Amino acid sequence: MEYIWVRFDPSDIRDVIASGNVIGQSESELAVQPNYYVISLSGAGYAPSHWYGLVSGTTPGNPLVIRFLPA
Repeated sequence: MEYIWVRFDPSDIRDVIASGNVIGQSESELAVQPNYYVISLSGAGYAPSHWYGLVSGTTPGNPLVIRFLPA
């Protein structure tokens, strides 16, 4: 397993979408299979519109951090 932490406004928790599937909520550590992913959030009003890349080489407690900002 691999691990990501999707950062966004902590007062505006969003669904995290990985390649079309909701995998959890922002501001929490999420487990995924090692692979390339397109990561986005539910709703609108954030930037960038998505993140694309390989999730690999992570461990629990040391996830890949993906940041989105309010737009």
